[in-house]
Amino acid sequence: MLRGVTMMNKPKGYVSPLDRAKDPAVRRRIDEKKREIYLSTLLIEGMKNHKLSVRQLAERAKVSATTIQSIRAGEAENIGLAKLDHILSFVGRTIDFPPVDGATPRQRSQAAHQVLSAARPHRAKGTNVRS
Repeated sequence: MLRGVTMMNKPKGYVSPLDRAKDPAVRRRIDEKKREIYLSTLLIEGMKNHKLSVRQLAERAKVSATTIQSIRAGEAENIGLAKLDHILSFVGRTIDFPPVDGATPRQRSQAAHQVLSAARPHRAKGTNVRS
């Protein structure tokens, strides 16, 4: 024990960040943020490698510059898989659908729906993007 050092008591109801991260709802939000950052990073790196500005990519992909900027900022919502795949193809990326082994047609459909929500990371699971 340290002499002369007083330990502060934790406030009533205090939950440490590590304990909070164990909560499924908090864990889900953390995972969502990670996916947003990953998609944003992929797009930014791809644009840098291909020397494309937001406007240039938007013109080539035939989408608005606002759409590209929202993906870059991690704020994209309601962007369909086809549009996202089309945008990523201009920066040398594709979306890969992981196999669903032993799944029923309904489970395959649900897995496809989750991947379709890749631009809305809070609903996407199991999405792999590869070059």
